Amino acid sequence: MSMKIPPAWKEEGKKLGLAALKAALNNWGFKLLALFLAVVLWAGLISQDPTLTREKTFENVTINLTNTESLKRNGLIVVTDLSSQLKNATLEADVPQMQYDNAQGSYYNARVDLSRITQTGVQEVRVLTTSSSTYGTVTSIKPATLQIEVDEYITRYRIPTAVEVVGEPPEGFYAASPTLDPPVVAVSGPRSLVEKIVRAEVVLDQSGLPAREGTVRTAAQFSLVDKDGKAIESSMLEITSESVLLDSVILEQQLYSYKTIALGDLALVSGTPASGYEVKSVTVTPAQVTVAARSAVLDNLGTVYPEGSVSVDGVTESFTQQVKVRKPSGVVSLSSDSITVAVEIGPVIQSKSFGDMRLETVGTEDGFKCQLSYKYAGVTVQGPKLWVDELRSNSITLICNVSGLGEGVYEIPVICEVKDDEGQTYTVEIVPETVTATITAE
Repeated sequence: MSMKIPPAWKEEGKKLGLAALKAALNNWGFKLLALFLAVVLWAGLISQDPTLTREKTFENVTINLTNTESLKRNGLIVVTDLSSQLKNATLEADVPQMQYDNAQGSYYNARVDLSRITQTGVQEVRVLTTSSSTYGTVTSIKPATLQIEVDEYITRYRIPTAVEVVGEPPEGFYAASPTLDPPVVAVSGPRSLVEKIVRAEVVLDQSGLPAREGTVRTAAQFSLVDKDGKAIESSMLEITSESVLLDSVILEQQLYSYKTIALGDLALVSGTPASGYEVKSVTVTPAQVTVAARSAVLDNLGTVYPEGSVSVDGVTESFTQQVKVRKPSGVVSLSSDSITVAVEIGPVIQSKSFGDMRLETVGTEDGFKCQLSYKYAGVTVQGPKLWVDELRSNSITLICNVSGLGEGVYEIPVICEVKDDEGQTYTVEIVPETVTATITAE
């Protein structure tokens, strides 16, 4: 069934259509509104179409290293410093129009998979990326590969910890040798570094210790050093003890009081020298020792003694000998654990007297005669016992020498001559020491 439109209606419709068209052509505001609506409609349609993409460039993209621990489990480690290369990559991608403004370089997961490395040396490893329907497809990345140097990853166990002591403890206190916990550590890292390490070293400045007796414990930083004492530093090194990562060790030290005490010389020398010899003197060096202990121990300590004695049995010459010092109970340190004993041995000095020894005159000039006030004198010889014991009166001559003297009266000294006295040290005493000599012409 069809509907017939009256002619009058048709004519009226034409008039209205022409009027609307004329109004649209002459109204610029309406035109702009229509254009804006068309653009918005087009943009909406474009943004919803995933097949429509735009190329976008991302600067300073970070490249991640993955499977680092997996590489270590395979006995390998990266030793190249990649810090600058990993942060300056340039990535290009075809990004869907609808995500163009939101897309960031990190969304493409630029990475180097270290599990692909299977040997040491310089390796060229490709940089991987991830594309997605949401953020589009990566078309290129620079650098496309990285040059990575790889070394063996090893662990050395039982590397000793050691302490270098500097400075002096507080006045009046003695600091015992410090101990370190743990005494040994394990070091893991590149073979080229780990093999150089000989110890983990701590520097202890004793001037910072508290001025009090007791135990001092501190957590101390340490450094790994080579055989020449040079520090080996690297972020690739891991220090552990019983699988626990370490950045310090525990240092423990005991502080004690101290005082200076005399060294006793009771029974320091034993025995008897050879016949005719005796001990002249005994000198001990040092004569005093510094003793470190708790205050309660020091308060009851007055003398320190040697552990033994020095034997002089049958000795004929002076000598020195080292003797250990006995450490009293409760004492932790002596400034010297031994002393030097110097024993002076010499002959026994003995005197022997001879009386009524005839005085002999020598040197009387021709034509003169000499008369002495005394014809006899006494003499006492003092010297080494063995020599003096063998001395006889016939070995001694008492002389008055008047050589060169003319007529007159003179005081002449009495001279004693001892036969076979070479090498002997002795003294003589003559009574009288002088006599009056009267010289007259014959």
